[in-house]
Amino acid sequence: MKICIVTHRVVKGEGQGRVNYEVVVEALRQGHEVIMVANEVDPQLLEKEGITWIKVFPSVKLPQLIRYQIFAFESAIHIRKLRKTKQVDLVMVNGFITWAKGDINAVHFVHSTWIKSPVHSFRVHRSWKRWYFGLYTLVNAYLERYAFRKSGKIIAVSEKVKNELIKLGIEHDKVQVIHNGVDVREFYPTEAGKKSKMDIDPSRVVGLFAGDISSPRKNLDTVLKSMVSVPQLSLVVAGSTNRSIYPQMAKDLNIEDQVHFLGYRKDMGHIMRNVDLFIFPSRYEACSLVVLEALASGIPVVITEESGVTEIIKGSNEKDQAGIVLEDPNDVTQLTTILNYLIEDKACLTEMGQSSRKVALLNDWRKMSLKYLECYEDYLNQTGSFTEKIKRKQSIEVEL
Repeated sequence: MKICIVTHRVVKGEGQGRVNYEVVVEALRQGHEVIMVANEVDPQLLEKEGITWIKVFPSVKLPQLIRYQIFAFESAIHIRKLRKTKQVDLVMVNGFITWAKGDINAVHFVHSTWIKSPVHSFRVHRSWKRWYFGLYTLVNAYLERYAFRKSGKIIAVSEKVKNELIKLGIEHDKVQVIHNGVDVREFYPTEAGKKSKMDIDPSRVVGLFAGDISSPRKNLDTVLKSMVSVPQLSLVVAGSTNRSIYPQMAKDLNIEDQVHFLGYRKDMGHIMRNVDLFIFPSRYEACSLVVLEALASGIPVVITEESGVTEIIKGSNEKDQAGIVLEDPNDVTQLTTILNYLIEDKACLTEMGQSSRKVALLNDWRKMSLKYLECYEDYLNQTGSFTEKIKRKQSIEVEL
């Protein structure tokens, strides 16, 4: 296949960028050719054979909304040229990113749903920026519906995203769910007795919260309120404290001795290996990569229906659970009950951790990428874009 991927970034350092990066790596491994229309590409990819980068880089001095429109127009010109000269068999876009038609549209986020969330930036911020955030989301909500209708097939990163698309009027059969993957080599377990507990008293259960704590979206406030009634739990918080109200909230709740703010950290693999559980009752996610990383690290997760990965947790055997799903992200009482239960039943905590790793191994980056390529091949075969049916290469399992 000759595959064109249209996205702003093809890098390891962000969710959507990492998905595209891994798909490109696997496509090249399988002998396909890849053209990337993007403004940033990981330098390691450019060293590989079979890859072409068409750079579209609007000025960073412009507002993001304008930059993205310039990218959309310029990328559309390149895509039309590629199609006209038959240099590509298939074009994959990501949401609304270009005015050209995408054969496959990988949807990582639905702005039409996000704008309705009570924790949307428009409702949280009190400065003039709230109007820009609101306008940005409204414009993208309109444009993404246009892109979804034009796309031949849609990949949703979770059942949650698929349901959001169906509510927009997208046909059920047009959407296929492919969950995001995780690096099971970077994130791996440590034996319970060897955990450093981040230099906290080793006799205590140590939980982890990670994410942006400058807004209420990730829901650290509910975690802190629940900890008032869970004195045996210590919590480490990975996330920049700049403009965050939560260090002061911990003091006001008289739990500052239980809560340790680490600031922004890049060594999440190390941190996850050395704590006992991951607490992430987010109020809105599409498909949380950080939850998958916690699973790969062999620690139980406490998440919500809004995390975007609940079907992965719920899909496991009831006797082999990898975590617990909160029904209501704002229910302090329920979260308190769950945390106390996990602390008191250390055997359950250990068993859940073992199950977490098993779940992660079923969702590594390579398996995800192969599903993307199978989706491409199926689409091309079904639409008759090839004179001969593609003979799918046998996938090779990753030795772990």
